[in-house]
Amino acid sequence: MYRQQKKNATPISSSQQIYELYLFVNPIGLKCYRTEQEVLRFIEDREDIKIHFRFITFHNFNTVTQYMKRLNLPPNNLQLRNQMYHSIYDASLAYKAALMQGKKRGRNFLLLLQKELTTNPREYGNDLLREVAIDARLDVEMFFEDKKSGFVKSSYEADQHIAQEMNIQCNPSLVIFDNYNQQYGVLLEDTITYDLIEEAFNHSDALSKSKDLLLMNENVRMIGKEYLRVIK
Repeated sequence: MYRQQKKNATPISSSQQIYELYLFVNPIGLKCYRTEQEVLRFIEDREDIKIHFRFITFHNFNTVTQYMKRLNLPPNNLQLRNQMYHSIYDASLAYKAALMQGKKRGRNFLLLLQKELTTNPREYGNDLLREVAIDARLDVEMFFEDKKSGFVKSSYEADQHIAQEMNIQCNPSLVIFDNYNQQYGVLLEDTITYDLIEEAFNHSDALSKSKDLLLMNENVRMIGKEYLRVIK
């Protein structure tokens, strides 16, 4: 599981290289939907290495502004902004509730929801959530109960804290860590493709020697990782 590192945390074995991926997304965004597919395709193709990954919903004032501009919506329309903010927040809680019935079902729920909202534009609301929950093979009654729970809200807040600690500024953002480079990770922002992910993985194997080459890409930067690690 993922948690904050403590002084007595069990160290990760160095005998096998293990990658950690954190993809920060807007749960109703088309660009994030496409990025999730790129990440999943990359992971499916890399059966030779061990990868832990999480999709984490994240939003704040700036990310909502970015999203509205991407949709050519007036960012100064406060009523529309509030509506967007509420929809993203509610969809984030819905995703967290879906995850409680299994990681695969939760990710499938997120992908289905984004597909419905972006490729076949639909009004966001409980009717849509119910349809998507059924398609994702969730227990619908349990899903709505969990969505209202304090546990789901606390889990959502914990994800926002992770994003703040990693200094995430936009959606999508992908953070890549590995246990051979415990203190530093690579952050890819905005336009994240299969090829760029592959490049980041290739350079991660010799991060200290090749980071300058990787950083030549304008949407790649280094971040610290003293507070987070994988504990088995």
